Amino acid sequence: MSNPEFSQTYFPKYGQLPNVPSVPNHPDLMGYIKAGEGITGTNMGETFSSLLNRANDLMGEPERLSIEAVQNGKVDIHEVMIALGKSEVSFKMITSLSQKIVGAFDKLSSMQV
Repeated sequence: MSNPEFSQTYFPKYGQLPNVPSVPNHPDLMGYIKAGEGITGTNMGETFSSLLNRANDLMGEPERLSIEAVQNGKVDIHEVMIALGKSEVSFKMITSLSQKIVGAFDKLSSMQV
């Protein structure tokens, strides 16, 4: 009973929306943080410590940039907003990671030996 012409007209495949330009696949448009960039460690504890240090650096950047923008006027507001966005993402990631660690600890502590 399904009409393939109807489904193609009203439900196009992903990336094939009519009158919507597609984003080009260009290396300059990819994210700036690559897998493992700035994150080091030979064991889990060192890796988490490195991750927390990197997140802490990212969270301090918006404040530093905003102070520099007010004092010197050499920093563009867009740079401050981008740093603020990175800071927010890093905070959400650390919060999520800590919730997962606490959840794993709770599961392990409730296991009967």
